[in-house]
Amino acid sequence: MSFSALALPRILPQARGLLSHWMTLKTPEADMVRIVTLLAAMASVVIALCLPAAYLFAVHGRLQGALETSATLHAAEVVELARQNPAFWEFDGLRIAAPADAAAGKSAERRRVFDAKGRLVVEAADEDGLAWPVLTRRAPIYDADMLLGETEAARSIRTELSIALALAMTSALLGGAIFVVLRVVPLRLLRRALDRAAYLAAHDLLTGLPNRGIFGDRLRQAMTQSHRNGQPLAVFCLDLDRFKEVNDTLGHAAGDKLLREVSRRLSACLRDSDTLARLGGDEFAVIQPRVAQPHGAEALARRIIAAVEPPIDLDGQQVTVGVSVGIALSQPEQAIEPLQLLKDADLALYQVKENGRGDFCFFAPEMNQRLMERRALEADLRRALGEGEFRLHYQPQIDLPSGRVIGAEALLRWNRPGWGNVSPDQFIPLAEETGLIAQIGAWTLQEACRLAVTWPEELGVAVNVSAVQFRLPGLYEAVAAALATTGLRPSRLELEITEGVLLHDTDETLAMLYRLRRLGVKIAMDDFGTGYSSLGYLQKFSFDKIKIDRGFIRSLGQDANSEAIVRAVVGITRSLGVRANAEGVETDSQARLLQAEGCGEVQGYLFGKPMPAEDFRAFFLNVRPGRG
Repeated sequence: MSFSALALPRILPQARGLLSHWMTLKTPEADMVRIVTLLAAMASVVIALCLPAAYLFAVHGRLQGALETSATLHAAEVVELARQNPAFWEFDGLRIAAPADAAAGKSAERRRVFDAKGRLVVEAADEDGLAWPVLTRRAPIYDADMLLGETEAARSIRTELSIALALAMTSALLGGAIFVVLRVVPLRLLRRALDRAAYLAAHDLLTGLPNRGIFGDRLRQAMTQSHRNGQPLAVFCLDLDRFKEVNDTLGHAAGDKLLREVSRRLSACLRDSDTLARLGGDEFAVIQPRVAQPHGAEALARRIIAAVEPPIDLDGQQVTVGVSVGIALSQPEQAIEPLQLLKDADLALYQVKENGRGDFCFFAPEMNQRLMERRALEADLRRALGEGEFRLHYQPQIDLPSGRVIGAEALLRWNRPGWGNVSPDQFIPLAEETGLIAQIGAWTLQEACRLAVTWPEELGVAVNVSAVQFRLPGLYEAVAAALATTGLRPSRLELEITEGVLLHDTDETLAMLYRLRRLGVKIAMDDFGTGYSSLGYLQKFSFDKIKIDRGFIRSLGQDANSEAIVRAVVGITRSLGVRANAEGVETDSQARLLQAEGCGEVQGYLFGKPMPAEDFRAFFLNVRPGRG
């Protein structure tokens, strides 16, 4: 009861006020606050109530026992007195002095004797009486199983209540302290955790820069401010050049250190009002508000390129990376979405990469048109693969001394609905970028082998394998599957690879070539002489055929250098025991010069253009051995 008067008024109003406020909030943080507050309030109330309640319970039990004992002993004394003095029950409210133990300083106790009718007979008490509140206990008086009356023992518990009140005040203070500790400390830790989580959700963990999500929010805010103030806005998309080489050669730890250093350099180029974010990987983005455009964007782009250009020390290894920058401008009068502005900057960045990297470029509307065309081409390319729109044409390969057809090169063709025939130079690079080249290459192998198995045994078929297709997984499996499902003899299949396959002179590249060779297929080097180290490639792998690039053949009879190169290549193939093939032969004079130099195999418009499978069948039937 004393706790209710002092402790509860301090804790409960505060708890009610907090709960009434937080119960209206619906955020996860508010839910946690409500839970922590409730638990803290429960713990403080339990602590504040338990100590005084336990004390009162113990005191009450002890005093009850003492009074019961006192009343029982007093009843025995009264029986003895009544036996000695039968007139005892004739007294009427006789009052006598307090017991001796009260005079000795012990707790004052009041004793009373009542007869069987409840009439007070004797009372022994202090003159001032007992202070309220009073605790009483009674005991019956029996003599020979006859109820003679009752004795009553009473004692004031004011002292014990005073002690309980002091204890309640102490407990209330302790409970309040516990409430504060249990509420403030966990909530402080919770808020720190939530702040950390919010920071991690909005920032890149590696560099500490804003991430894509917070960048989008700041871009929307900046564009709103730009429209309100009538000031232009520039958005930059940045991509590091040669970062993948550093990551692959020096490891991810070096790549992470490189990104942190680049982030530091980029931050040093910006004003406080600019925003730099890492979008992912080696991609960054910048918002540049409140600057005269396009001069301000151009100046910042040049600073960024110059800042990233110096070598970076990665644990003693000096590496140099560049940066490509795409820029999109938003004028205050333009109604453009933030996401579209970022896409425009990314398109400008893509244009920089196509032009050679290490520079900057502003977005132009025609870039978006090219993007839309590219996306439409990609969609049609995927549909063409699924609906079987691709076809193979075959260009005859001729044995020059005898004029016999010895095989054909399978060339991919695509009649795009609504557009007509699309040059492979247009769709093959896109297929390589999107990874579709692996599926297209597998289909080409399957179709070329399926048709070649119907030709005479002496005819072979050549299939081109791009450098990207060679690096993608599944090439070996595609070749083996084409041979297995069609039944074509492996020696009749020839794979033509360019020097681009060997630019990355790795053990994996040579291992793949030898795996394909073990299948029994032939390997030819296409476009020989156009690379950087063609002769070195011949030393590393023994090719079955070398195809002389058509650029040298075109100048035969007109350029002495071309004739010398062709003569040297044919001489090399003869020394190595490798067959030479001259591509792009279009005139009789070119054919005569090649035959004079000892070139054994040719192909070109002079002998036959690429043609559908049915036309090629008619072609080789007319010029096959014995008919040519």
